[in-house]
Amino acid sequence: MKLNTNPVRGTVDYLPKEMEVISYAKNIILETYKKNGFLEIKTPILENLDLLTSGDSGDNQKLMFKTVKRGHDLDLTKENLSVADITEEGLRYDLTVPLVRCFANNREKLPFPFKSIQIDEAFRAERPQKGRVREFTQCDIDILGDSSINAEIDLLVSGLEAYEHLGFNRLTVRVNDRRILNELIVRCGFDENSTINICVSLDKFDKIGLSGVEDELIQNGYEESKVKTLTGLFERLKSSASNEESYELLKSLGISSEVIASVAKIISTVQKFAFVGFKIVYDPAIIRGQGYYTGTVYEIYDDDFGRAIGGGGRYDHMFEKMIGVSVPAVGFSIGFYSVTMLMAEKNIEIPTKKLALVYKPDDSFEKVLEEKQKFKHRGYEVSVFAFPKNFNNFAEKLKNNGYKLLVKMSNTEDIINL
Repeated sequence: MKLNTNPVRGTVDYLPKEMEVISYAKNIILETYKKNGFLEIKTPILENLDLLTSGDSGDNQKLMFKTVKRGHDLDLTKENLSVADITEEGLRYDLTVPLVRCFANNREKLPFPFKSIQIDEAFRAERPQKGRVREFTQCDIDILGDSSINAEIDLLVSGLEAYEHLGFNRLTVRVNDRRILNELIVRCGFDENSTINICVSLDKFDKIGLSGVEDELIQNGYEESKVKTLTGLFERLKSSASNEESYELLKSLGISSEVIASVAKIISTVQKFAFVGFKIVYDPAIIRGQGYYTGTVYEIYDDDFGRAIGGGGRYDHMFEKMIGVSVPAVGFSIGFYSVTMLMAEKNIEIPTKKLALVYKPDDSFEKVLEEKQKFKHRGYEVSVFAFPKNFNNFAEKLKNNGYKLLVKMSNTEDIINL
């Protein structure tokens, strides 16, 4: 029987030309972050379920892949088996929870505050669609141990620099603060303990609209009059003509002036370091569904794509919930799959010196290798190929797989552009 050779649904095979974009993007991001003082770490793909389920990770936690117990630990003969009976570990659904565990386990060896880089794979049981897959690369920078807004500013300035170096020049940063949302929710008459669940629904605003959010909140048992009051305030804030108008409206609603000032300071400072074509705005619709966010939240939108390609925020209480120690923390993540997909669509030029050296059957292979060494010493990435029967088809495939240049052994002085 012929096997199905398609990748598992929601996963992707990346061919050489696509990997060229991916590797280029990773290198640019890593180099940019290192120049901004961040230190790279790596954590395991597998984590214990008690750790993965200990944070308020919203829908991400629900999308977790769990792994089955091994060997003698797995007893399928037991009656009324539960999920806990057959699973003990899971694939990480983001890099934040593993970062907290890693730092807690190694804090005596690390500087404090700690500025980390993680570029690695995460896994979620998503419904596959454009820009959203089940296995994906996350590019995270986090600052652990700095409770000031300087950390948010540092992250955003560093992240925006990475986008600029990748060729993105029409971006909008949308900033909010979960403390503003929490105050608005409580002032509308909701219990303080319900803020996280209400924020999860509000986070769906872009997908289901304000009426959809209202319907969901009412279906979840919240009083209709309170829901209408909340969405009305939400709509007024969304229709503000400027950041300043939003701040004044928030002040009139009795929102903490200190929190408003911190949002305003982040926005004004980051704007000073902006590149041409970039803007930063206050947006009440930026919620970030994960319940672990405690303060500033933000998302980066590509103006041409019309969707978020990065985001993050402050999660000061995660350490306390997981390990009983209070450590302020804030992070920023580039949406790597979306970014590399858009780079390919925009035909952003990837600098490369891939060169194909083509020889005939009667050429001495020793001389071919000598020529290869010469080109390598000149900085080229060289692969040798026997002269093909269909040269034009061969050259087209080379071009489609990232080769820019070709040389024939018959005339190594003539470098041909593909």
